[in-house]
Amino acid sequence: MISEPELEGEPSTPVPGPPPTPASVPAPRAPDHGPETLDADGPPLIPGPPPRQRPWVWGLAGVLVTSALWSGGLWAYDRAGPDLQGYEVSRNLCLDAELSALSAGVGRKQDPFAAVSEDTALDQAVCTVNLVPKRSKRPEGTEGHPAPTVRAYADITYTLHKKTDPGPQFDASLIAPTGQGAGKRTLKLVPGVGERAYLVSQAEGDTPTLEVLDGQAVLSLSVGHMTDYNDVDPLDSDFEIDDEAVVHLGGLEPAMVEDMLALMDALKKN
Repeated sequence: MISEPELEGEPSTPVPGPPPTPASVPAPRAPDHGPETLDADGPPLIPGPPPRQRPWVWGLAGVLVTSALWSGGLWAYDRAGPDLQGYEVSRNLCLDAELSALSAGVGRKQDPFAAVSEDTALDQAVCTVNLVPKRSKRPEGTEGHPAPTVRAYADITYTLHKKTDPGPQFDASLIAPTGQGAGKRTLKLVPGVGERAYLVSQAEGDTPTLEVLDGQAVLSLSVGHMTDYNDVDPLDSDFEIDDEAVVHLGGLEPAMVEDMLALMDALKKN
């Protein structure tokens, strides 16, 4: 069978081809919002993986935590106050200070006077007590004159610092200002008494004083003597003081140390 010839001029029928693959379809374009910024003047942020934590960040965090703990401990310390090591206020320092050693060496206690003051920052107490006065003998021909009295005494002070540390200024407080005219002071370190202790004496050796620092407590014990002339003119040559009535204050350091240690124990009432 002979097929009909194709007519010239007629379009040929297109042969259907395979459908387009998805790769050939262009992806839709994301809307353009402009670059993201850190702030108004900063550089644009470039998308990417989050930065790693710097090592110094952990160090700084540790320092901050340590500082916070230290500050908290300091705050607790400030609220609690310094350690008083058992020391308390003395209601009557003359009762707390028995002065057994000085009473045996110089004379028994007599005419005590005590005073006390209390404050949130510090407590203070003082005591002055005579150590049995000795009377002089009357010289012949002076029966009408009252005899002068040689009086020995002990002065005691006690200060309890409840807010600040007295240690840094303790030594400096024992140095007398120049020009006082009281003579040169001698400081002798006394071991075994509190945190630090000195025996302070003048050039003449009169009125030895034992100064003690023990934590927050500062104590002082001094021994001296004075003459009461009992209305007698001290320039009057009709009387004399018996040598046996003169109070010799040399060699009192052991007795003063013994009495000071006993006083410190008495003030620690806990």
